[in-house]
Amino acid sequence: MTNQAQTERKLVLPDGARLVASGLGFTEGPALLPSGEVGVVSINRGIVYAVDLTAENATRTIAETGGGPNCLAVGIQGKIWVTQNGGTAMPSKSEISAAPSIQQIVDGTVTTVHEGDVSSPSDCIIDNAGRIWFTDPCGHSDDGGDGRGALRILDPSTNTVTTALDRLRFPNGLCFGTDPAQIYVAETLRGVVRRYHVDGARCEWDGWEVAVPGGTPDGIALDSQGWLWVAGGSGDNVVALDSDGRVVRELNFGTGVLVTSVCFAGADLATLVVTVAKGGSVVAMPAVHPGLPLLPARSDVIVGGRQ
Repeated sequence: MTNQAQTERKLVLPDGARLVASGLGFTEGPALLPSGEVGVVSINRGIVYAVDLTAENATRTIAETGGGPNCLAVGIQGKIWVTQNGGTAMPSKSEISAAPSIQQIVDGTVTTVHEGDVSSPSDCIIDNAGRIWFTDPCGHSDDGGDGRGALRILDPSTNTVTTALDRLRFPNGLCFGTDPAQIYVAETLRGVVRRYHVDGARCEWDGWEVAVPGGTPDGIALDSQGWLWVAGGSGDNVVALDSDGRVVRELNFGTGVLVTSVCFAGADLATLVVTVAKGGSVVAMPAVHPGLPLLPARSDVIVGGRQ
């Protein structure tokens, strides 16, 4: 590799940011755990890690899922849900094979809950009814403009999957709005984030759409003031959009590093956590506003390891 190429692929931390973990492979899909740690997936290793934000490189392995774990969501009673792309995103170093599916981790044990009628599950969130909403792109390459991706809902009580939206161009990050009847969905291949009104298992676009600087929006998270924080993917940035869709902050992380996702963690959700593929990195910094607690049961969410 030339010196120029090395310079072009360098992680640069924004002011106030610190590197809390590195060397974890292709990091993605962070989520606050009941312990106060942040769970992250390593897509190319087939491993889920827990990262302690209070110390540098203090990590532990939660479980080896095999395949390509893509994102985490913490549900009722602390169960960890995993969107499993089955190695469709990139080759997996894990010796454990896994089909595209939805998995669950309880006390370190991995169980495949649903597979067979999903393509390549990407990001996931959980609603107040305990249903898992997940984006399901059709593979991990350009779809030729056909829009073959979908937003789907798994109801664990019946083990059935419903399609809430289809004809999406690589649906990726998603989060509920300040009103749980709103859901934001990033479409990576269109370079936009859209907001939809949720009615049961139906979603209808409400007219809110924002083109994200950098053009490849990935993971997203909402803060307590209604700002939407968007990992810019190949834009090597994180962008904050206000409720009107205006860019109000932009954080740059260098060049060629691939910023994959964001979440809020720490005491009072006052820390913004960013996963970066380059160097298998997890970065933490003070949040501009505290994060918006996630569903289910926002009033009961565990923050920083305490109620």
